[in-house]
Amino acid sequence: MSLRLTCVLLALLLPAVFAGPTRAGQEALVPVRLEVTQPTVWGESVYALGDLPALGQGDPTRAVRMRPVGPHRWRLDLALPAGATYRWTALVRSNAPHAQGERSNARQVTPVRQEVVPGPAVERRVRVRYLSGFAAPRLAWERAQGRWEDAPLRRVGPGRGPGEALWEVEAPTALAAPGLFFHDGAGRKDLAPGGGPYRTTRADLVVASGEVHPDLPPARRSPSRVVTVPAWYSRTLGNARDVFIYLPRDYDTTDRRYPVVYMHDGQNLFDPRAIMGGWRAKETLDREVAAGRLDDVIVVGAANTPARMQEYLPPESGGAADRYVRFLTDELKPWADAHLRTRPGREDTGVLGSSLGGLVSFYAGWERPDVFGRVGSLSGSFWLRDHLAALEQDAPRALRVWLDSGTAGASGDSYEHTVAARDLLLGKGLVLGRDLQHVVDIGAGHDERAWAGRLGAALGFLFPAR
Repeated sequence: MSLRLTCVLLALLLPAVFAGPTRAGQEALVPVRLEVTQPTVWGESVYALGDLPALGQGDPTRAVRMRPVGPHRWRLDLALPAGATYRWTALVRSNAPHAQGERSNARQVTPVRQEVVPGPAVERRVRVRYLSGFAAPRLAWERAQGRWEDAPLRRVGPGRGPGEALWEVEAPTALAAPGLFFHDGAGRKDLAPGGGPYRTTRADLVVASGEVHPDLPPARRSPSRVVTVPAWYSRTLGNARDVFIYLPRDYDTTDRRYPVVYMHDGQNLFDPRAIMGGWRAKETLDREVAAGRLDDVIVVGAANTPARMQEYLPPESGGAADRYVRFLTDELKPWADAHLRTRPGREDTGVLGSSLGGLVSFYAGWERPDVFGRVGSLSGSFWLRDHLAALEQDAPRALRVWLDSGTAGASGDSYEHTVAARDLLLGKGLVLGRDLQHVVDIGAGHDERAWAGRLGAALGFLFPAR
């Protein structure tokens, strides 16, 4: 890496200058278009690197690849906080999957530019309620990056039993997921499980017994659980499969309704004895929900069958994914809506899977956006390009999409093909960070361990705690 580039990256790593505090959340993000004219050779692309997290925060291995839109022309549409001042530059990097983790894989090609995101900066206020036995609890919260403030809570009601009370405070913050913790002023702290601060996307939350809740938890609690429905028969497909259902915390002690995620390869989701160790999805869901990073959701996981490849392949590639999607939309979903307390609308219904399951999830969302408003594709098999090619001329879809891949293995975990899927969606008007997220898991392969590691972030983007 050149001395000049090193100095530029060090400058970008300095704290960003903001025109004022920003309010996090989708409604405070503004689409921004970055454009560059820069010739490249085969195997290279132009990447944007800046001082905000969405632009890699000064780390060239996290720079965001731009999309070619004409001869030597590159474009990137992404969402940034309204009113934020940021700096960015363009790099030329090799596209080779194995080179994505190399900091030296970067050549700066434009000066550092300073820009301001359109729109007024709006302060975000977070209301925090706290059930605790502390006599005079205080809240410490992250007002901005690295800047903490402290305030007392006021007592607003009784607790769940003797020695406990309900406390409340409102805190202004510029962060999407501010760190926060509680203390009694005398050295005792209430930290999140694992020992760090609570970090949640909720703007109105209750913290009780180490968990973040959207409202006061019920007096009688019930843990999450997984239910198995054996041999669920599909008339559309003419076969049977087990269906595994994750019911979130307090499902059995409240009358709440929940969003639903339909997942594939269901036998690998929850059983720790599953092949390759499985996804351990229950543990991930429990952790992310309790931390306030994920909405309480129901997961309906349909097991695969010996016809897996045929069922997950789009018709353009010779498969029967159209029939498999009809099984999901016309049989399994109506059954789940009738037997579970679901929120059945498209905005509360997602579909997610990995490998061929990631491909069929993308296919399902694109072909049935009236049913699935949220789509997760982990290491999707986009090397099967027939469906992507077929929808080049299709009208845009109103979807919220997560795409990811690793970079390891002979195919680089289809890194290049996943970028092609991302670029197609960007060309259809989706915006990175707002309704599209693309993650490159450097060094990860095509396996359950990698997918289990990214599941929490994928679900958190698709169904953020609100």
